[in-house]
Amino acid sequence: MYGSPMGPPMAPMGAQMMVPMGMGMGMAPMGMPMAQPMYMAPPPPPVYYQPPPPPPVYYPPPQQQQGPTIITVNNGGDDSRGSPCPTCGKNTDNIPRKKIGCVAIAWCLCLLFTVGSFGLCLIPFCSDGCKDTELICVKCQNIKSKIPANCC
Repeated sequence: MYGSPMGPPMAPMGAQMMVPMGMGMGMAPMGMPMAQPMYMAPPPPPVYYQPPPPPPVYYPPPQQQQGPTIITVNNGGDDSRGSPCPTCGKNTDNIPRKKIGCVAIAWCLCLLFTVGSFGLCLIPFCSDGCKDTELICVKCQNIKSKIPANCC
């Protein structure tokens, strides 16, 4: 067995290896220093899954109790909300009415001379922006005031 190519026989199980005196734990049996133990970093701390925070909760503002809507119809009587009528002398509401005035006629003539077509010059007569506005009294149906057109 000693001469076999397998090498020296192994120590029986349970036998301890003897280290000669003077050889510390840092030296190998042949006088060579032992390799330093490798430094192992501590394992990283475990990473736990944290769900994202919940979205903010929207609470609508509290509803206020509202009563029924009251609509008051004024039949042309004396009312402090309207403008005074020069004919009947009372504060009444207005009815607007569109009328062809000087501005619409001036635009008609300008289009007639620049474009040269008789059909296109009638456009200002169809447009409300070129017409004057008359405010009519609700009670007596007379003209309260006249607002000239400003379509320039």
